[in-house]
Amino acid sequence: MKIAPLSAAMATAVLFSGAAQSVELTVSITNLTQGMIFTPRLLVAHTGDVDLFEPGTEASEGLTAIAEGGDTSVLAAALDTNGTDQRNQTFGGLVDPASTSADYTFETNDHPFLSLLTMLIPTNDAFAGLDSWAIPTAPGTYTVTLNAYDSGTEANDEVNSGDTTLTGPGGVALGGVGVPGMATPPPTQPNLGRGASGVAIQQNGGVLEDTAAEGRVHIHRNVLGDTNSTGGKSDLDATVHRWLNPVARMTITVN
Repeated sequence: MKIAPLSAAMATAVLFSGAAQSVELTVSITNLTQGMIFTPRLLVAHTGDVDLFEPGTEASEGLTAIAEGGDTSVLAAALDTNGTDQRNQTFGGLVDPASTSADYTFETNDHPFLSLLTMLIPTNDAFAGLDSWAIPTAPGTYTVTLNAYDSGTEANDEVNSGDTTLTGPGGVALGGVGVPGMATPPPTQPNLGRGASGVAIQQNGGVLEDTAAEGRVHIHRNVLGDTNSTGGKSDLDATVHRWLNPVARMTITVN
């Protein structure tokens, strides 16, 4: 299993997991961090031929879109057109720190495995993921914890995309997929600094160049941050935005 260690109840349930029947799941996710926000989640019920992410390998285009911008549509479209046996749904809104999402009901349609992806904002390319969790056949409520991963597709410059003094190559606005800068939508702005020189990037005439993407999916090594709100290397607050794994708790009720 490519997930965090299971609780005792969870481990017992997995022992009785087999080919899941068509069941209705009720799903929620709890944000365990103090300063990160979760984007809407892509939830996928699938067979064994679907692998949304794999540590140590290059991220797919769809995973990149989620990890860098919270956009689930690219991966959802790929799943729907590449012939894999699955059912996917994007659900929920933003989940604030130390809070739990609303419950979401999801039909598995006989698929035995469950996966989930959500971006952590504000970050460059961090996501929380559940990969190929075996759906128990026994009704009950189960919990599993999720780690934060780095998609390895963008340098962790930790620069606020709302900083209009800087742009990406070609004058492109910061924060988009394939462009330096963190995705920083309005809910994240109040706790962000401005004017950082950037971590692991180069500045040329007010242009940020992405020069240090890791190239492979891996456990996220956390953000650096600093305590300088008007400069320094990072626009993240080291006293607010840093985290420890696991970053999320997922609650799944098999009805």
